Parts: sequence; C-alpha cells; structure tokens
Amino acid sequence: MAETVADTRRLITKPQNLNDAYGPPSNFLEIDLSNPQTVGIGRGRFTTYEIRVKTNLPIFKLKESTVRRRYSDFEWLRSELERESKGRWSSPGTERTLSPHVFTGRNYR
Repeated sequence: MAETVADTRRLITKPQNLNDAYGPPSNFLEIDLSNPQTVGIGRGRFTTYEIRVKTNLPIFKLKESTVRRRYSDFEWLRSELERESKGRWSSPGTERTLSPHVFTGRNYR
C-alpha cells in the first residue's frame, strides 16, 4: 500500500491592502425578489414575484435580467444555488409572505 503524506507547507499569499480586504468580491450573483402579485381566485390563487438577477459571472449571457415567477420556482433556484455554490449565501427568510429582499451569493477570494 502507498503511504499518504499530508503537505503541510503554508500557502503563499500576497499582502492585502484595505481595498482587497473590504472591496467588492471579484465574482457575484445577486438575486432580488420584489413586487409580489396575487393572481387567480379561490383554490387557484397564487402569488408571483419579480426576480431580478445581477451578475458579473462570465457563464451568464446577460449581466442583468428580470422575470416574474411563483415563489416555488424561486425555492427550487435557491436550493440549486446553495447545493452547487461554494460561496457565502444570505437570505432574510423563506416565508411565502415576503417583503422585498435580496438573496445574495458571493464568492470571495
């Protein structure tokens, strides 16, 4: 059997200035839910939200876009992003009765 040895050398890092430490991250994906609208009547009633996306990630064709979707569509998107992302995520809540808020994922260097 081959023996595994851990590499204990320290990572070589460059000195950081205040702009590097507290400046905006190099990559971001920002998702904003706002403007809830309830449509339908009775049991067919549901609420849609305006979902605005801003990013500088090169995989996206558009840097900004806006769509209107049901909350359940956003729940799916959020779970996919959380599952796939190594960034930091913040979300003010998961209630279906939302006040406008921002769900942001940022990858820090």
